[in-house]
Amino acid sequence: MPRTLRSSLALWAGTALASTVFTNSALAQAVGITDINTGSYSNAYGVSADGSVVVGQYFDGSDNHAFRWTLAGGTVDFGAGLNAFAYATNSDGSVVVGTFPVGNAHQAFRWTQAGGAVNLGTLNGNVNSTAYGISGDGSVVVGGTDTQAFRWTQAGGLVGLGFLSGGQYSVAYGISTDGNVVVGGATNAARQEFAFLWTQAGGMVSLGHLNGGTVSEARATNADGSVVVGDATDGSVGNSYRAFRWTQAGGMVSLGTLNGGTSFAYAVSSDGSVVVGSANDGSNQGISRAFRWTQATGLITVEQWLRNLGVTIPTDVTARAYGVSADGNVVVGTLNNNHAFIARSTVGVTPATPATTPAQPAAAPAGFVATAGLMDVVNFQASLAGTPRTAPQLQTGDLILNGSHSSPLTTLLAPGRSSVWTAGDVAVAGGGGGLDAGSGLGEGGIAHGFEHGVTVKFGVGGLSSRTPLALGGASNTTGTYVVPEASMLFGPGLVATATGYLAWGCADIRRGYLNATSLDISFGSTATLTAGARARLDWQDALRFGRTGFSPYASVTYLNTRIDGYTETGGSFPVRYDASQENSTVARIGGDALTPLTKQLGLVTRLEYAHRFERTGAATTGQILGLSNFAFDGANVRQDWGRAGLGLRYRLGCGDGLIMVNTSNQTSRNLTWVSASYRVVF
Repeated sequence: MPRTLRSSLALWAGTALASTVFTNSALAQAVGITDINTGSYSNAYGVSADGSVVVGQYFDGSDNHAFRWTLAGGTVDFGAGLNAFAYATNSDGSVVVGTFPVGNAHQAFRWTQAGGAVNLGTLNGNVNSTAYGISGDGSVVVGGTDTQAFRWTQAGGLVGLGFLSGGQYSVAYGISTDGNVVVGGATNAARQEFAFLWTQAGGMVSLGHLNGGTVSEARATNADGSVVVGDATDGSVGNSYRAFRWTQAGGMVSLGTLNGGTSFAYAVSSDGSVVVGSANDGSNQGISRAFRWTQATGLITVEQWLRNLGVTIPTDVTARAYGVSADGNVVVGTLNNNHAFIARSTVGVTPATPATTPAQPAAAPAGFVATAGLMDVVNFQASLAGTPRTAPQLQTGDLILNGSHSSPLTTLLAPGRSSVWTAGDVAVAGGGGGLDAGSGLGEGGIAHGFEHGVTVKFGVGGLSSRTPLALGGASNTTGTYVVPEASMLFGPGLVATATGYLAWGCADIRRGYLNATSLDISFGSTATLTAGARARLDWQDALRFGRTGFSPYASVTYLNTRIDGYTETGGSFPVRYDASQENSTVARIGGDALTPLTKQLGLVTRLEYAHRFERTGAATTGQILGLSNFAFDGANVRQDWGRAGLGLRYRLGCGDGLIMVNTSNQTSRNLTWVSASYRVVF
């Protein structure tokens, strides 16, 4: 019997293989370049032409599920039943084929959104069937039954493709874009295995063996069926396996090896000029390497292909290449660490035409040129999802409204009195390993007291923050903000305060990632805008313990931040980020205790509990230029945290102020900041 279909077939830019359950974390969330794993493990077997739809199988611990993944819907078990596998999809991803259980058997299915998974049946005398390939428009399906290759159409149903000269087994793996050419493997009467090519006019034709070998099998064909690739035993080298490329004129030709090892071809470009697969390195303990073959270069590793283009790759990292783009410039597969990879050569100038549907990758900007590189998908997707874009603006806004502005009781003025003040906050979020984040702000303002216990304030300031990222990256933001505020004393010790906030500025983001094993950097810059408000209620000296007065408070803060879209420059895999926005709604309850120490000094202690109502942050969407769209769900955010503070109220000269050290577990970095303010009343 022929060898079984190898697991993990074609991968594309929208595919990353993983072995852990998907979680909403700083690592990749589903979509685009993505971790599409849903259960204990998963495999992506087929992909649409534009990379927007991926199909495959995931295991949930007890059963296999066929899945279909899209940019809009994420990973969906599309109802093919338990122990089902999806193996291929058509060009636009609207039709999926595979196999699902029927009683004690498994049979081929064809799925559409309108009709669901429809059983294609099997051939007379056979119980099982599996669909492995599909034409570009989805109208033709190929595969195999227990014994015979088949071709299915709506008009003709499931039709056997026959056998080779008295053989008893055949299976179809590949099909041309127009559905007229089918390739696979079959046995003859002597049970020898042959690669075959089938057409309506010529039927099933053996492609022969390689230099007198004994086994051959076809895995894929190019767009028009004129070039076939696969693997065969080579009789000239003791029947060792060799990747082959077949044409009508040249017959079956070995593509060679890496230092005398074995090789296997899995995919071919649209015109048949580029072949990719895996080759065991005969001089390096037979370690598997992804290869790319052309007539000019012969069989070389993907790493050597990139080195020839000027990419620095100190050590080889690929294992297998499963897919190649239509033009042969993009190769995808699996690394030695079982991460998916995407490798590409230089991309030339690309017209800036829009995508035809939201699910398709947008064109790269006019004039875009990408250098050659090799992307570890898991590492790269972590750099995309782990680049903070809205979070720094929210954290700075929260710091402003609940740092120096967190004690309205100290700023109330009698009617007719005015004041000027200056204030600032410096914060550090310790991450260890030299990855400490920091932010700072400074402001000045004026206030005036009115009748009925009303005090109105207006402040203006500047802000700056820095968040270090992995692999030499960093996010730096600068900006200007205004803070209008009104407080009213409306009962014995009761003060209501309303505060507004508007900030605008710029974010400069340096994103680091690996190009093969070397560090690469892409840069971006964009505008930011944050607006918000806070409502707060304080009860001054609601309780007294000796000389100490305890003043409880409650507040609700709302912030909305937006960062404009931008396109990175530099690096081998720059991306275009879409505009993004995020909301933060936080309720706080707490209390300040003031203990006079001297006439000029008072000790202030603060305890606070906070709850954020949103569960996740902003989604991240965009496009890897020249490759694929990506989208990551917002990461889970901390919803509950505490804050503690210790400070001094003081009188100095003709003014008074407050300096306070605060700590909070609001972020995983253990946020600590110092707030200081000083005012003069006149």
